[in-house]
Amino acid sequence: MGLLGMMGDSFGCSATGERLVSAARDGDIQEARALLELNPRLARYSTFGIRNTPLHYSAAKGHHEIVSLLIESGVDINLRNCRGQTALMQACLYGHWKVVQILVLFKANIHKKDCFSGATAIHFAALKGHTRCIRLIAADYVPSLPDFWSIMRGTATDETNKEAFDAAYVKF
Repeated sequence: MGLLGMMGDSFGCSATGERLVSAARDGDIQEARALLELNPRLARYSTFGIRNTPLHYSAAKGHHEIVSLLIESGVDINLRNCRGQTALMQACLYGHWKVVQILVLFKANIHKKDCFSGATAIHFAALKGHTRCIRLIAADYVPSLPDFWSIMRGTATDETNKEAFDAAYVKF
């Protein structure tokens, strides 16, 4: 593939890439699957200017099946657009908790900050009052709820539970 072909895939000039973006944005799982079977590298495609990927569009629109498909295709889950926002931030901004759940499950970085305000995904969720998204992200800090409450009450006797909590708390 020549230089022009590579530029098309990364700078927004690819018609096939635009079709995947449209499928991701519109929730067309069959079209997205067919395009990714044809060329799995399309999962990394980004639009010109804003640099949103199909993952950003599907996360912002709440299309959790397409988000899963893109992750299975090997997309970098922490890709940023021109504002420094990740797909997790987009899902939190629009309150798509199923997408947030999938992204957190596949280890999306909850600590990344956008370029303009320094906001993280939990900030975007809080800004719009999306409590399910907030809970899912906050749960990523806590190893398990029963262990968390026993540690907080001081009734935990297992030192490993306390160490696990401390290790998780350091993230916060």
